[in-house]
Amino acid sequence: MRSISTLILIVLALVGTAQTYNFTPQWKKGTKKTLNFEQNEREFENDVLISDTTIYNQAEIKVIDEDAESYTLKVVYENQALRAAASFYAKIGEELKDYRDLKLLFSIDKTTAEAELLNYEEAQDFMNKSIDQMTEIMEEKVPEMASFAGLLFMPIKSVFMSKENIEAYMLDMIGFMLVPYQSDYRLNESISTTTSQENPFSPSKEISATTVLTLVRADDDSGTYLIEQDIQLDLSEFAEMMKGMMQSMAESFGVNDSTATDKMDMVDDFKMSMTNIQSINYDSNSTWVTGAVKQGLVATTNPMDGMVTRQEISTITTID
Repeated sequence: MRSISTLILIVLALVGTAQTYNFTPQWKKGTKKTLNFEQNEREFENDVLISDTTIYNQAEIKVIDEDAESYTLKVVYENQALRAAASFYAKIGEELKDYRDLKLLFSIDKTTAEAELLNYEEAQDFMNKSIDQMTEIMEEKVPEMASFAGLLFMPIKSVFMSKENIEAYMLDMIGFMLVPYQSDYRLNESISTTTSQENPFSPSKEISATTVLTLVRADDDSGTYLIEQDIQLDLSEFAEMMKGMMQSMAESFGVNDSTATDKMDMVDDFKMSMTNIQSINYDSNSTWVTGAVKQGLVATTNPMDGMVTRQEISTITTID
């Protein structure tokens, strides 16, 4: 009996004294980091691979200023609208050199690691002018493709409609660089926060998102740490919306028809799931993230035709 009591006391003592890690940025003005992104996207239908695409991107981060409360970062990222337009007219990048790179300024709070975009109006003006220039060039050089310009640029234009959208867009790309500073960690203990964010499948609507952070490895001798970030989206409302659309389609067969009734019963079997997990390597000596691997999966099951679709996205980020 005494040995059991002793064991309990030892466990409680270990839990009570578990080391807490509080990472803080100690950056120096003038420091530059180059982020190299390799994104592989594969699509499957009923486990048959139908597409396999790899995209390479690069971003540069530079610490350009510092005060008592924050750092100012300059982020340079390739203009994705110009990159998309190049698929229709290969020389467009040569003709619009001034619009090749998007430059954003962020203030990073030293305590909370919250990021605020400082040059929203400048960034918005840059993107609007670049899209106007690209549209004119496409109309002149590839008139047969100009009619697609509106659809081509619609996603990026929607991003640059507001400061909040631009922040979300860029932080989706580089936000992992700030994750180590956003919480206090204990080894293998998960920290959960739930917020509302834009639905990736229906940007005009918001959904509940739970972010789970876990310090899964700590090497105090080398000063290297591995943090896992798991973003769990509540897609139940979106799935219900999809079911409603499918029900409307089924009803077009005739409400009183037994076939339509069977199809509407099948709608309840509509399934959708999404995973988004990122492993982040952090170095406490430099106080910078040194790399990350992101794994994403979107899977749907359509009961109307039995089709199971799966989209796998893997992004490897190396940092120089």
